[in-house]
Amino acid sequence: MYARFHNSGWTALQKRLNLSNCRSYASILKKKENLSNNLQPGKIYHGFVCTEVEPIKEYNMTAYLLTHEKTKTEYLHLERDDSNNVFSVGFRTTPLDSMGTPHILEHTVLCGSEKYPVRDPFFKMLNRSLATFMNAMTGPDYTFYPFSSQNEIDYRNLQKVYLDAVFKPNLARLDFLQEGWRLEHSKLEDKTSEMVFKGVVYNEMKGAFSETSSLFGQKFINTILPKGTYGYVSGGDPLCIPDLTHEHLKNFHATYYHPSNARIYSYGNFPLEQNLKFLNEIYLSKYQYLDPANSIVTPQERWKMVQRANIACRVDQYGGPVEKQNQIALGYVMSDITEIYETFMLSALAELMIIGPNSAFYKSLIEKNISGGYNSLTGYENQIRDTLFVVGLRDVEKSKFETIESIVNQTIDEIFTKGFEKNHIESVLHGFELAIKHQSPKFGLNLLFSLMPLWNHNGPILNALKVNTLLDKLKTNLMNPSYVKDVIEKYFLLNNHKLIMTMQPDPKFDDVFTEAEAKLLKTKVKNLTPEQKEQIFADGIELSQAQKEIQRLDVLPCLKIDEITLNKTAPSLEHTISGTIPLQLCKANTNGVTYFKGVVGTDCLNEKLRPLLPFFNYVLDKFDTKSYNYRDFDKYVSKSTSGLSFVTHIAEHIDQQEQYEQGVLISSHCLDENLPKMLDIWTEIFSRPNFENGDRMTMLLTNYCSALTSGIIDSGHTYAMQAARSLLSSVDECKESLLGIKHIVSMQEIQKTHKTEDIQDIVDLIGKNILKGDNLRAAFHYSNATENLNKFIDKFCTNLCKGETNKDVNRINWTDTKPFQKENRGIHISMNIPVNFCAKVVPTVPYTDPDYPKLRVLSRFLTSKYLHPIVREQNGAYGGGAMLTIDGVVNFYSYRDPNSRVTMDVFDETADWMSRNKDLIDEQNLFEAKLSILQQMDQPVAEYMKGIEMFLYGLSYDIWQMQRERVLAVQKEDLIEVCQKYLTADKWAGKCVIGDGASQQLIKDGEAWETISGPQD
Repeated sequence: MYARFHNSGWTALQKRLNLSNCRSYASILKKKENLSNNLQPGKIYHGFVCTEVEPIKEYNMTAYLLTHEKTKTEYLHLERDDSNNVFSVGFRTTPLDSMGTPHILEHTVLCGSEKYPVRDPFFKMLNRSLATFMNAMTGPDYTFYPFSSQNEIDYRNLQKVYLDAVFKPNLARLDFLQEGWRLEHSKLEDKTSEMVFKGVVYNEMKGAFSETSSLFGQKFINTILPKGTYGYVSGGDPLCIPDLTHEHLKNFHATYYHPSNARIYSYGNFPLEQNLKFLNEIYLSKYQYLDPANSIVTPQERWKMVQRANIACRVDQYGGPVEKQNQIALGYVMSDITEIYETFMLSALAELMIIGPNSAFYKSLIEKNISGGYNSLTGYENQIRDTLFVVGLRDVEKSKFETIESIVNQTIDEIFTKGFEKNHIESVLHGFELAIKHQSPKFGLNLLFSLMPLWNHNGPILNALKVNTLLDKLKTNLMNPSYVKDVIEKYFLLNNHKLIMTMQPDPKFDDVFTEAEAKLLKTKVKNLTPEQKEQIFADGIELSQAQKEIQRLDVLPCLKIDEITLNKTAPSLEHTISGTIPLQLCKANTNGVTYFKGVVGTDCLNEKLRPLLPFFNYVLDKFDTKSYNYRDFDKYVSKSTSGLSFVTHIAEHIDQQEQYEQGVLISSHCLDENLPKMLDIWTEIFSRPNFENGDRMTMLLTNYCSALTSGIIDSGHTYAMQAARSLLSSVDECKESLLGIKHIVSMQEIQKTHKTEDIQDIVDLIGKNILKGDNLRAAFHYSNATENLNKFIDKFCTNLCKGETNKDVNRINWTDTKPFQKENRGIHISMNIPVNFCAKVVPTVPYTDPDYPKLRVLSRFLTSKYLHPIVREQNGAYGGGAMLTIDGVVNFYSYRDPNSRVTMDVFDETADWMSRNKDLIDEQNLFEAKLSILQQMDQPVAEYMKGIEMFLYGLSYDIWQMQRERVLAVQKEDLIEVCQKYLTADKWAGKCVIGDGASQQLIKDGEAWETISGPQD
């Protein structure tokens, strides 16, 4: 997986703040006896010198830093009584070209190794493991391979496969051709057919470069940090990838994947010494030290003058008017990542300057309504050597560029002169403190993602873990006006390493790329010798045959049924009623934090109101309330809670496919002592905000519509599946109208045709209809069941229900689905992108039906044995598979797919393939399919999420346990039976292709297709 940054964009800023310098999700886990208390600084253990041992009191954790004597490999172990153990091996990978070598190498090392010489052991292990996380990631200057598991046998199995993959990969030429790039005849067995570019990473990066936000972010980094590795595209520029050779890839591995350039991480309660012994004996002792100086990223030489740049991008067919599809970003190079207090402080400074209605840039830029809001670059980026502060806007008229630049400069001057309000600073600091106490089962992974960039540049990782020391210093400094003045002067007013970049849509952008690609292809083909042409033909045939070979997978480790233990237990839930509000109460280990969730029903909304429900959710906490203006309300919320969340909620009945619930899921959490304030805040919301500020409503509508198209390409398969499902049922038709492409199109139409007053009236009517005590059901998670807690909750509920005419206890109001005509329909969502997203969906049975677990296992079997090998390995899509939704719809999908017609045929031929390949369903393959389901079902559950499936979907622990038992009981005959029963080509289905599918014939006989084009098409 290629990520320009692991977390990027202002929408992830709060998340990054929570993780930065390990201000991550802390967990109140009981401290075990020190598992590694025999490790002492200065002593040697299995070839590793223990250099530091440091208790980290903030997280009830002990950190061990070790260095391998022979190779100087660095090892960090974080010992904590947490069963979700993590392991990772990472490398500093710093290319000086844009051929995508680190990215393609990341893919290729996972295609077989010395001990595990099978194709794609990484994907094979997905079905042989109970891993709670498995992935590989390439960033601008690092590549790392993390996994996590609660099962120690599984952990050791994955460790063996991962370490052999990175240190002893086969790096076979055919794997390079499959994963990276290759020339191949369009008709494989016809030498006279034209040649085309193919390759998994090649297609992935074509897709990445067609997403305007990704393109802008990549070009911005390349331009503001032009010297060294950041001046290039580590993921690969599609027009440079075909310059990469297999030999260069192997040499890059020998240099950058050497143990001397490695950083190894483990976390949890499994024994450390076993890791050290295995690493040393099997791998590290076999190597000599290799100086990793060539991979070091040196700080950028600072500019003497401000620089400017302009780039082009594709027209967004589903965006606003083309003349407004411009972006601008102003960025500053800030501190070195190794200066941990500076990066900590600058993270807080960025939030003070950017986030929320009390921040300076929000007031000066966003509330001026001269754009579609902040763009994805906005925020503080602290994951590279030279950290960056960027403020940028999307959907801006070109004529406003100069004005925006002037406003940014004026805003910085005002911050320098006036500083920040004390209340605003306290709000930001409260967010830091609450984030430390908020817990997550992925705590060990979050620490890794936070530490890896710092560690990658030899930063002081143990000091970075001591967040309380950093926070105490920050509290003192931010309250000192002269300190803030000095910081603004240093990093902004006197900082000439500043880039102003603009991006403008070019209707010919796609044509320019297509022409450049065609020219490159023509040049490549023209320069081929007869011998090379023969080799390309032979490679194509050989690769095709290799992809179809049956692999000997018995060399790969796999969990056995008797090695699997059920860790989940039924949560202790109390169900009661206060006023007319049903309550679900759960006492849990929440570390002094109280969590609130509620569902307000929306089945009462008519067809005029319902389309604007997601927008209502977006604006609900952004207006004046009964007691506060919107700025003061934001301060109150920020100083008392984690913030308020409003999400459109549509839940299918787990027994009856003909029924579903419509609502809004509301949530927040707070320190226990702030519960009265949090409930008072929700009382303000239920008293209905005042939506009369027309200018603010116009600005928020503009920002909302502008943001809707962001991420379509990154999540294209999700949108495709949703659109296809909307052709089959009214519940998914409802989802599509509120969450899918249809919602994007309808909101743009509403923005054009509705006056601001009309929008205000609709939003106010939605509030009047749904913000009622008798329309709420609620859930609370808490760690201290006190009289006060019950008293506060009861007072909140009874106050909400005062004056309500309906005295009946609120129950779920199920909406009955309307019958659909059973015709095979398809929808082509036309989009000017070079790759496609395909989906086919087939309705089957509800969750509680005995066939559901059989279909669930079947979907995993088909993914691993049929769809992944053909759609990805043979046909070059980035991904493909099948999944079963909770309401029993089988979803076939492909991701970044160059062959939509071929893929749709593969989906249609599923039952035929199954009937020809019954022998593949042997005992081992069947068990692996079940194991991959258990991997999903047995994921660790956060304390604040216990019992939530019951609250949201009526899915009790007993029903969940029965499902698990049924999964384990599935037999070979069951898979054959349900495949023929539900998935033959003649069964009722919906289809969708997103992309330029018009170039490929999509429609089959008997299918009715429609095409949707964006307003800018």
